[in-house]
Amino acid sequence: MDSISSVIGTYVNWDVQSFLLFTAIFILTADYIKNRRPASFPPGPWALPIIGNIFSVDHNRTHESMTQLAGKYGEVYSLRMGQEWLVVLNGFEALKEVLVNQGDSVADRPPLPLHMDMSKGLGVILSSGHLWKQQRRFALSTLRNFGIGKKSLEPVVLDELNYCLKELNGYKGKPFNPHLILSNAISNIICSLVFGHRFEYTDEKFRKLIMYFEEVLRCQVTIWAQFYNSFPRLMRRLPGPHQTFLLICNDIKVFIREELKKHKQNWDSSDQRDFIDCYLNEIQTNMGRADNTFDEENLIECVLDLFVAGSETTSTTLRWAFLYMATYPEIQAKVQAEIDRVIGQSRQPSMEDRVSMPFTDAVLHEIQRMSNIVPLSVPHMTNKDIQLGGYTIPKGVTVIPNLTSVLFDQTKWKTPFTFNPGHFLNEEGKFVKQAAFIPFSAGKRLCLGENLAKMELFLSFTSFMQHFTFSMPAGVKPVLDFVFGVTLAPCQYEICATSRLEKLFFILTTDFIKNRQPATFPPGPWAFPIVGNMFSVDHNRTHQSMMQLAGKYGDVYSLRMGKVPIVVLNGFKVFKEALVNHGHSLVDRPVMPLTNELNYGLGIISSNGNLWKQQRRFALSTLRNFGLGKRALEPVILEEFTYCSKDLHSYKGVPFNPRPIINNAVSNIICSLVFGHRFEYTDENFRKLISFFEKSLQIQMSLWAWFYNSFPLLMRYLPGPHITLRHIFNDIKDFIREELKQHKQNWDPSDQRDYIDCYLNEIQMSEAQTDNTFEEENLVMCVLDLFVAGSETTTSTLLWAFLYMAKCPEIQAKVQSEIHEVVGKSREPSTADRVNLPYTDAVLHEIMRMSNVVPLSLPHITNHDIQLEGYTIPKGITVIPNLTSVLYDKNEWETPFTFNPRHFLNEEGKFVKPAAFIPFSAGKRLCPGEGLARMELFLFFTSFMQHFTFSMPAGVKPAMDSQFGIVLSPHQYEICATSS
Repeated sequence: MDSISSVIGTYVNWDVQSFLLFTAIFILTADYIKNRRPASFPPGPWALPIIGNIFSVDHNRTHESMTQLAGKYGEVYSLRMGQEWLVVLNGFEALKEVLVNQGDSVADRPPLPLHMDMSKGLGVILSSGHLWKQQRRFALSTLRNFGIGKKSLEPVVLDELNYCLKELNGYKGKPFNPHLILSNAISNIICSLVFGHRFEYTDEKFRKLIMYFEEVLRCQVTIWAQFYNSFPRLMRRLPGPHQTFLLICNDIKVFIREELKKHKQNWDSSDQRDFIDCYLNEIQTNMGRADNTFDEENLIECVLDLFVAGSETTSTTLRWAFLYMATYPEIQAKVQAEIDRVIGQSRQPSMEDRVSMPFTDAVLHEIQRMSNIVPLSVPHMTNKDIQLGGYTIPKGVTVIPNLTSVLFDQTKWKTPFTFNPGHFLNEEGKFVKQAAFIPFSAGKRLCLGENLAKMELFLSFTSFMQHFTFSMPAGVKPVLDFVFGVTLAPCQYEICATSRLEKLFFILTTDFIKNRQPATFPPGPWAFPIVGNMFSVDHNRTHQSMMQLAGKYGDVYSLRMGKVPIVVLNGFKVFKEALVNHGHSLVDRPVMPLTNELNYGLGIISSNGNLWKQQRRFALSTLRNFGLGKRALEPVILEEFTYCSKDLHSYKGVPFNPRPIINNAVSNIICSLVFGHRFEYTDENFRKLISFFEKSLQIQMSLWAWFYNSFPLLMRYLPGPHITLRHIFNDIKDFIREELKQHKQNWDPSDQRDYIDCYLNEIQMSEAQTDNTFEEENLVMCVLDLFVAGSETTTSTLLWAFLYMAKCPEIQAKVQSEIHEVVGKSREPSTADRVNLPYTDAVLHEIMRMSNVVPLSLPHITNHDIQLEGYTIPKGITVIPNLTSVLYDKNEWETPFTFNPRHFLNEEGKFVKPAAFIPFSAGKRLCPGEGLARMELFLFFTSFMQHFTFSMPAGVKPAMDSQFGIVLSPHQYEICATSS
């Protein structure tokens, strides 16, 4: 019997095992057959039986996992969650094709079990078909009537922000968690629209409601939610966070029902105070209609949806904004500077300010892009088969638009993973919105609260930046990590919000104490805090403003540009004392941020110390070897004149703009010396180069340049002409580097054709020297400096010469008479003729005096304390020599403000040069291009007067006002040149 029992037991045991094995194999086989990925379906990772790809993604960073899978399976791929297939869309093109081009085919929401148990398919966000269309249309039209997208809603938003700002002020700069405050404020705006009133921040029920919303959004994308949607019958009976989620949803609905109950008690259909009142009216109006979807349960779900769409996303974005501003204080400062300029502190912001605040708008958009608030949008469902990228997506398939992949698309964003407001700014600093910026999704299911969110974000962010500076607590670094949910929220953090008014008072007090000058320092106008005397001068006529200030404060006075004190020198006596007698003390240039960022302290003009000495000595000796200051250079200049005169003759007395022709001619002289060849006047690259020089010299003396030199950390990030200047310098350097490249290809050390060849030779010879400053970047900057010193000043002087000759025809006639008498018409003039042309020479010098081409010279800096006019100028002070005050010095010139060649003639009519004639400055930093400029001016001017008579077009008077820059040039004009 025992043996029989044993056999039976063994048989039964094996029978159960076989049954279980068979059952498992059957289930797995059935699962495989039922859930096979069709051949035309998008590819994806292999799915486990029963559970599918639930564990193929990290549910704490689902959006990142899905983006990584796109790298392996393509922008359109599939996953299986339990028994259900879903398709994930990645990249801007894929999302645009599906959500926009095939938008009608994915207009529905999938009936996910968790969502259905929560909302019963009601409301706006999770509903589909006719119900969705009716509810969405009603919600949008009603909210528009209450001001969404209109200026009438601004007071509601701004009023709530006042409560919020008051809360932040209460912390007095101490660390606090902004989460609840921001959620209270933003939620109260939707409360005002939906319930018709706001809640106090201390209201416990309201605070609990807000926390519920956050929990609801986080729970919906957890692995528990995935299991619930995959195995709803099982999960409804199991404990877990999904059960808490459903209880929270019920509590939110109880809160809304209580508000609805209060509304119904005093509802008046003729007085619709808010969204609930309007909905109650719609219920009554649509009662009895066959297609009616308006009832109280739908109202409750719509209100819940409005809270999700209109509050949680905005408050989360603002929490990210605080973090990003604390992480990038220089960007925060730049935003605040723009707000102060456009709005100031005396009024609240308005949506109309947005167009005037491109940088603030760009920063806000970049915050939205980087914070990526709704990383996976909300799921869609195909309502018919669609074709996409060669794949077929059947009807009834869930579609996940991975917004993360668009907002960080490497083909659409220059630096997708770096915070960069430049993504939304063009080269002129104007705001541009990128097509790939779709933080609210796209297509027919575009976020319901988009317009409200845009208004809330702009007004809130601008108000916060207007009133507070945000920073992390001492010793704490910003953590830009997130808590994953339907919305991507930052991890909890504390931050400090310092009142800008309190900070401003502190800054002003500190500024006053820090920037007080000793009694022995030169006097000057009262300086404003922070900006100093930035607005004490007219930056379109700085040289004249500085002369006028000298009349009040003396020939030696001080100004403060931002934090930088400067001393201005006026009058010949002071000039001579400072630049000649104290020349060693003023031999250096100040390291000005804008100049330094353009030339890195290289070259000749802005360099100092051994570098300057080596480069200047080499440049002068090399140019002398190529004829500078000698008759050997005359043929080059006179040959260029023949090209120039040919162009002038071609106009046959018809009015023309002389600037391009003169600029081309004069620049070609320096080209011959530096590059070893000239350029045709029609050469586009050459013409562009010349225009670059002219533009750069204007910008470098503009108000923008002063601001840049005073506040470099801020101005580096602000749009404006200073950014254009950087591009111009880069283009000029590229032009020079191209010439250098060509020289190096056929360079022969034994045959030095020009300055570049000589410099390349010097680089080779000086390589082993410890104090060597000869290298290619220095060569590029030296060439650039030689152009500035040897072309733009001469061009501007000749343009003034034409104007003065047209204005004073009797002087022009007298000059021509002298030239024709001494030189005649049959030969070219020579510098040897100068001694026999005293009147011509006097006229040319008077043109140089009156045109005052370099009105403020270039700045110097004291390298040790000096005494001047009874004042002490300490070491390290920037000194501005106002050449205008010397060339118009009443003590040195008989008629300083009148064109008068007699200033340079003695009683016998011979040429004399007064000591106060220093248009090229004086002292050790005398302009290195002086010798070349003098030769060019004499030969060009004499040649022009020999061959042409200049006059203004009929009915036009010469305009003698100037265009201010480093070089003072006349405004564009037209003139007539007739053969003389």
